[in-house]
Amino acid sequence: MEEISDKAPMLLVGIGGAGAAIARGVKRAYGEDLRFITIDTDAASGHENTPFYLLGGDRLSGRGAGGDIVTARLATEDSIAIVDEALEDVRLAVIVTCLGGGTGGGGTLEAVRHFKDRGIPTVVFATIPFAFEGPDRLQNARGIMPLIEEEANASFFVPLDKLVGGAEPMDEAMRRAVDTLASGVTLFWRLAGKPGYIRLDAERIRHLVARAGRARFATVTAQGANRVADALAAVAQAPLLTNGSGEVRAILCGVLAGDDLRLAEVGEIAQGVRSKFGETCAFELATVNDETTFSGRISLVVMLFESTGKDESDGKTGSAITPKKQRKNRNPLAQGPQGRGRFNNAEPTVWNGEDLDIPTFLRRNINLDL
Repeated sequence: MEEISDKAPMLLVGIGGAGAAIARGVKRAYGEDLRFITIDTDAASGHENTPFYLLGGDRLSGRGAGGDIVTARLATEDSIAIVDEALEDVRLAVIVTCLGGGTGGGGTLEAVRHFKDRGIPTVVFATIPFAFEGPDRLQNARGIMPLIEEEANASFFVPLDKLVGGAEPMDEAMRRAVDTLASGVTLFWRLAGKPGYIRLDAERIRHLVARAGRARFATVTAQGANRVADALAAVAQAPLLTNGSGEVRAILCGVLAGDDLRLAEVGEIAQGVRSKFGETCAFELATVNDETTFSGRISLVVMLFESTGKDESDGKTGSAITPKKQRKNRNPLAQGPQGRGRFNNAEPTVWNGEDLDIPTFLRRNINLDL
């Protein structure tokens, strides 16, 4: 097992087979000093020189969950505590996972709750299955999304259909989608791990995500004489930043470049991103100066945090580790957060990806004529 540095305050966690693949992609791209672990119910997900934890050993004997989210959830509940040895001095956990079935769909929520119980804020990057994977997997993913959103401090739900084109062969599309997400997480990691003139360290990220809620992100790269204009044009058209579920309340913009980064370019990027996504909302900017990696080019990471996220009553920033307050629901028929009513503090009853404790008309968006 690879030795994990006890100095890094951020931990990358890959959950399930696909999540583990994304985490390994981030490791390859980032290089040394990345603190990460992978966890799965399938022993085959473990790779040499990779810190791997097997879930559900007694229940599944390393055979995997067979795509069953209930089995994966129970296996995670049984044995998620085995990761505690890797959590010393961790101040923030960044989770990468794929929803829809198996350990990613069934175990991610339990993993997020485990970190939360130990006072560790979580940022979740979760993919949503391709449409061609079938309605059952899509339904499973959509059923677990609001539960993850309620427990995690920040959650990015990434539809795989928006990452690749439909003309690609299936195997190639799956591989490129994983690589694209890994690239985006790598740039996010570089912002925290290798800060430039405008710093974004793990503690600042921890503060930013304390009440972040649902968010959207995109990464773009450009080079040449018009690299800033080209990067801004690409961000404006990025599929992952469109069609959000709420108004943007905060923006995080990261600029990664070589030693040729000019102050005027940073100002142009900041103005361009704010004018596109919100000039009056909160805005955070950070830079990374890495000549070896970004010589001659600029990469942008843009994260949009929506106003429908965590409760911000009283205007207080709050702590990343304090229990969430219940939010008032304007729908008179809903019974508390996510419509779970008296079941809100109980373990949800999940069947085929649906929380059966939520009334049917709310789960299926049925309008009642009152």
